[in-house]
Amino acid sequence: MLKTFGAALLLASGLAITAGPALALQTVVTQVNKNTDGSVTYHFAVKLDQGETLVPGESKATADFVTVYNFYGLVEGSAKSPAGWEFSSEEFGRTPTLDGYPMVLPVDVPNTPNLTWMVTKPVAAGAQIDGFTATTRVSAMVQGQYTGQVTREVPAIQGAAGTPSVAAKASKQALIGALPTPSFLADVK
Repeated sequence: MLKTFGAALLLASGLAITAGPALALQTVVTQVNKNTDGSVTYHFAVKLDQGETLVPGESKATADFVTVYNFYGLVEGSAKSPAGWEFSSEEFGRTPTLDGYPMVLPVDVPNTPNLTWMVTKPVAAGAQIDGFTATTRVSAMVQGQYTGQVTREVPAIQGAAGTPSVAAKASKQALIGALPTPSFLADVK
């Protein structure tokens, strides 16, 4: 019995290590710095899969973005963005919508800052973007949530004889995910 359990655990570990990338945008904490004044700076990265791009859109309402919810103790003016991105923080985080209705339902605590980064230049499929940071006065690590709006290219479909074909088009997609930030997942310095 113990040998069987050990073999199953080894197999599961091997599968976890060789598992392919997720098929959706991911926001991850890449590093956490404890500052001398007691504050903590989080470094984030955004990873796209091969079928997703990020586009600025015709207005702020249609631009692709990522929101990190409930960033307690945000130090005013501490958030940084990589080139091609614009930062904002609102009491109620920007959430992907369709015709005014939310497409996902994150936990968004009232009176708590949310971090939103909106793309201002196109980002290619499969890219990883680093350089997102924000500082908090809260030193305990918590698990949070993020949402994002991405653009996914839907390939053309060739119709069978006598049926119409469908042209390729871009569609907006929403996603929601957990933002793991315990110390074993981030490089705490």
